[in-house]
Amino acid sequence: MRGTPEAELLRANQAFYDAFATRDIEAMDELWARGLPVACVHPGWAPLYGREEVLSSWRSILLGGSAPQVHCEEPQAAVFGDCGFVVCVEHIEGSALVATNYFVFRDDVWQIVHHQGGPMNAEAEDDSSPTDRVLN
Repeated sequence: MRGTPEAELLRANQAFYDAFATRDIEAMDELWARGLPVACVHPGWAPLYGREEVLSSWRSILLGGSAPQVHCEEPQAAVFGDCGFVVCVEHIEGSALVATNYFVFRDDVWQIVHHQGGPMNAEAEDDSSPTDRVLN
């Protein structure tokens, strides 16, 4: 039984972080959309465009021997039709980044088309407000 579109999107987002954490380039490859424009902005990097360039960056990160340990917290999903995004906090080796992952629903599965991670200020990292925020 399938869950709500938001629950399915959160599962796809977790699969992205599982592939990242386990350095599974095959799983990462399966998550990224084919036949659609894709882009990725790693923290401190210039934007990457196109599936080949994006997957090349993930191969470098995941197979380069120094892939950081990462996990996702506080994921918030929003779905609109066949598109959706997840905003979350990435914890990487003692620091926190904010990330946005955009997905499209094609061939009965959520496929990632864009990932962007960037720094958060210390005040945002220490924010103890509820995670049930309204996305606008």
